[in-house]
Amino acid sequence: MTYRETDWNAVWKELYDVNACCRGGDCGSNWESRERALAFLKQSRENPIRIRHVIRGLPVGPGARVLDIGAGPGTLAVPLAGVAAHVTAVEPATGMAGVMAEYAAESGVSNLTIVRKRWEDVDPAADLEGHYDVVVASYSLGMPDIRAAIEKMCEASSRWVYLFWFAGTTSWEQAMIDLWPQLHGREYQRGPKADVLFNVLYSMGICPNVETSRLEHVRRFPDLEAAVAEFREQYGVTIPRQEATLRDYLAGTLSENGGDLLLSGMTTRVKLWWEVTGAGE
Repeated sequence: MTYRETDWNAVWKELYDVNACCRGGDCGSNWESRERALAFLKQSRENPIRIRHVIRGLPVGPGARVLDIGAGPGTLAVPLAGVAAHVTAVEPATGMAGVMAEYAAESGVSNLTIVRKRWEDVDPAADLEGHYDVVVASYSLGMPDIRAAIEKMCEASSRWVYLFWFAGTTSWEQAMIDLWPQLHGREYQRGPKADVLFNVLYSMGICPNVETSRLEHVRRFPDLEAAVAEFREQYGVTIPRQEATLRDYLAGTLSENGGDLLLSGMTTRVKLWWEVTGAGE
């Protein structure tokens, strides 16, 4: 099969499905818990490099209307609402959406609307508020039919679409690659990356701008037990032998810093963006 004959959306879906099967399901279910959503927001606010990196690269000013897809606990949506005229945040996970509403209230933000649905289930005409100057999906592309998701983003945009995703093996995937054979007796299968995403866009007639950066990803824990508890579900640990393996790995990987334990690594991140032709007409 030649490049022109390749169905890149099918490639994305195959890699997505293999990764989801390897992990034992959709990772979105991890964020139904309010406690996990609060921990995610706390971590993001303590390590704001990624948030600043994304926000600084968006053309958002006082009159802008922004659509944030997969908004999590509002790490982007709430700060953006402090700059833009209005932000609509799409977030299906109960824990994440609830924490985002609390974060917005604490920040005095009143121009944020939360749509508690998966992007795949959103009806732009019924669920959204017209067109948006900027549509952004920041590291939230866990969608098996990525082409349909992008087509809907273009439909919702009056000008710009911004996607943020990963290239190569992320720091947290490397840990899974190291541990999965010991934990589950098989290799860990990574999900689709920015190369496939670019080819999906190109096959749709979209030639996006591309910017690549290397950013450190840091997780901070008060002690080893907290780290084990954090990763137990994520790594599919259910029996004592697996937990012992996870504990030994973390004990040898975490570094001490200011009384806490850190798990850190560099990850290549990619921003792809384009102006939607004929948007909002």
